[in-house]
Formats: sequence, C-alpha cells, structure tokens
Amino acid sequence: MFTGIITDIGEILQVDQRGDLRARIATGYDIEGLDIGASIACDGVCLTVVAKGGAPRAWFDVDISAETVGATNIGGGWAPGKRLNLERAL
Repeated sequence: MFTGIITDIGEILQVDQRGDLRARIATGYDIEGLDIGASIACDGVCLTVVAKGGAPRAWFDVDISAETVGATNIGGGWAPGKRLNLERAL
C-alpha cells in the first residue's frame, strides 16, 4: 500500500536487458534502511528492490517484466538520466 506522497526524486543510472529489464536507480533514501524485497513506486509503477549499493552514490536495482514494460510508461522512456518520482510502501 502506498500513500501517494512522493518522498524522493530518483534518477535512472543504467538500464539493461537481461531477459527481464533491470534498472539501476539513484536515490536519496538511506540504503541501510532499504531492504531487498522492499516495494517502491517508481513513477507510479510498484517495483521490487533486488539489489542495492552506495558507491558512488546510493542506488537500488529493480527487475521489470516484459508485461510490466508493455502496460506502463517504462518501455517508452526509461533511459539513463531520466528522473523518477519515488514513493516507499507503508
């Protein structure tokens, strides 16, 4: 469940096709408090954190299925440099 309140503006750092699409997103969130498996709404699309790191700046990775890419705005414009509204789950 989400509140609808944007709590961070992230930036796509990298997008790779690995069967599913994997995106690395820079964030201002405290990475230590962000669990693998956490849900984050990225421009309104609920995605699951699959990896995280802090160098050179805080980031998390999400895997995005082909079905999600086709049903959302992800396929048409997610590229490095794009800024995203981020919202943590309750």
